[in-house]
Amino acid sequence: MQDNIENGYKTNEKSLEEKLTVVSAAAVNLKKAEEYRKDRQQRQNINRRGWKRFALLVMLAAILGIGAAAVQLGIHWFYARSGQEPDGVVTSKPIDELDENIQNNERPDIKSVVKGADVTDVSSVAENVMPAVVAINCEVEKSTVSYDFFGRGHEQKEKGISSGTGIIVGQSDREVLIVTNNHVIEDAVKVGIEFCNKETVQAEVKGTEAGNDLAVVAVKLSDLPGDTINQIRLATLGDSDAVKMGDFVIAIGNALGYGQSVTVGYISAKNRQITEEGVTLNLLQVDAAINHGNSGGALLDANGQVIGINSAKYSSVDVERVGYAIPISEVVPIINDLMNRERLKEEETAYLGIVGKNITSSHANSFRMPAGIYVSSITKGSPAEQAGLHLGDIITKINDRDVSTMEELTTVLRYTRGGTEATLLIKVLENGSYVERELKVVLGYRGGKK
Repeated sequence: MQDNIENGYKTNEKSLEEKLTVVSAAAVNLKKAEEYRKDRQQRQNINRRGWKRFALLVMLAAILGIGAAAVQLGIHWFYARSGQEPDGVVTSKPIDELDENIQNNERPDIKSVVKGADVTDVSSVAENVMPAVVAINCEVEKSTVSYDFFGRGHEQKEKGISSGTGIIVGQSDREVLIVTNNHVIEDAVKVGIEFCNKETVQAEVKGTEAGNDLAVVAVKLSDLPGDTINQIRLATLGDSDAVKMGDFVIAIGNALGYGQSVTVGYISAKNRQITEEGVTLNLLQVDAAINHGNSGGALLDANGQVIGINSAKYSSVDVERVGYAIPISEVVPIINDLMNRERLKEEETAYLGIVGKNITSSHANSFRMPAGIYVSSITKGSPAEQAGLHLGDIITKINDRDVSTMEELTTVLRYTRGGTEATLLIKVLENGSYVERELKVVLGYRGGKK
């Protein structure tokens, strides 16, 4: 019994062991499953905490970075405001501070281009200069010749009206002198001048210079009412050599013959070489409107000084906002000459006694010679020979007048009285290079008068 009991016990124990073993295996599996689940949950929790920490670190780094940047900018701002700079740091003032400094003119190296006028309001300049500007209206008459079947010529005269502008530049004891473009009064039989108070008076042509497109007309003081004399003014001439690209300009003229008008713009370029009818001029290019009728009008700087004479003849009609003006500094000697010209008989005009050839700019560049008039022949016993002019000398000026062609030299002599002393500026070839010389010459009489 005991054995049975023990055996039974053992049997039961074994069975229990077996059962326990089975239970233990299941428990182990369940336990391992639970541990795996807990482990996975723990790892997920760790991952979550890791990502949170990483995000927190990123945020913290960003905050610290912004703070550091703010501190750095604060340092830069402090040094910039205090006028000091830390070693190795390049500081630059903010744009708004620069704007403020520009507006307050605190920067000595930044200057306003416009001094005499606000670019948005030029009324005061126009009001001050208008009494020195006149409208010119001409009656013109052109002669044309037509030929019939048999070759016989028939002259026809065409009448018309032209308009332009003039600038009052001088006054003598007898007349008021006005400069304009030559093409404005060319072929004119009557020249009418309308002053700022609408008073219209007839003028006569004082002198013309077709090669430079300039002319001077004169109005007798005796023809002007007293109130007109009191209102008109002489224009103030400026220095066109000093203007720069981008300078503000004002153009006043009798546009389209409708009366005086004002346009504004800027200097687009200097020394623009424009060739018209075989004549080349160095002009100022502007983007202010220069229309027909503006020719001969005033191109002003911001201070109201005349820096150019507008010319619609050279202005482009194919391209918008391209106009031209004759630089005033280059033509002052010509204007003075035109104002003081006297009408002379042929036998009273001056005589030099040379034959010359024109040296154009292209020839000058090709042969390395100065532009001017090459003396190819000298009349024996002439004023030129007596003054010491030689073959091969190149004439560039006479009495401060630039001359580059024989036509220009002949024009000057035609309006100069014989017997007067003139100054020639010549280029002389010495030791393989040209040097400049002045030569005094007493001009003779074209008619041989002594």
